[in-house]
Amino acid sequence: MKKLNILIITLVAVLLFSCCSDAPCELTDDDMDWLLEEYDSLYYLKNGTDTVVIPVETTFGQSEYDWEYGIRTGDNNYYGSYDCYLLDSTYYLHINAKACRDYIKIYLKNTKSDQIFRYNVYKDSVPDNKTIINRIEYADYFSLIEKNDSLGIKELYLAKKYGIIKILTTDSILFERIPQ
Repeated sequence: MKKLNILIITLVAVLLFSCCSDAPCELTDDDMDWLLEEYDSLYYLKNGTDTVVIPVETTFGQSEYDWEYGIRTGDNNYYGSYDCYLLDSTYYLHINAKACRDYIKIYLKNTKSDQIFRYNVYKDSVPDNKTIINRIEYADYFSLIEKNDSLGIKELYLAKKYGIIKILTTDSILFERIPQ
C-alpha cells in the first residue's frame, strides 16, 4: 500500500509539472510595431525651423527565470525595447514591449530634475483620433501627457510604428516628427 501511495504521488507530481509549458512567448508583429527596429535615428523639426536628429537604440532579449527557495518564478518570454534621449539629453525615453503582456511600458525621465513619468499603453486599445504633423496624417495616436510642470512637458504624442510624433515643452519648444 505504501508503494502504491508513493507511485500515485509521483505520478501526480509528474503530471502537474508536465502540464506547465516552458515555451517562451515570442514577440508578435504588433509588439514589433512599437519598437521602431527599422530606424537608427528619428528626425524632428524644432520650432518649425531646425532639423534635429535623435539616435535610437533598439534592443531585443529574453527574460530569465528567477529562483526563489528552489522554485522557478517569473517567465522566460522575449522582449524588445527602444531608448533615446530627447531635447539635448534633457529627456530619456524608454519603451518596452514584452511578449504575452497586454500593454507597452513607457518611461520618460527628465534628467535634470529626476522626475519620472510612467505610462502603460494597452496593445488592444485604439484611440479614435487623427492629427497632421508636417503634412503626414497620424491616426490613432496616444496623447500621453497633458501638461506636467514637474516634468517640463505640455504635450507628448506617441503613435505606433512612428514613436514620439510631437513634444511640446512648458518652455514652448516644439518638436514634430519629420517623415523619413
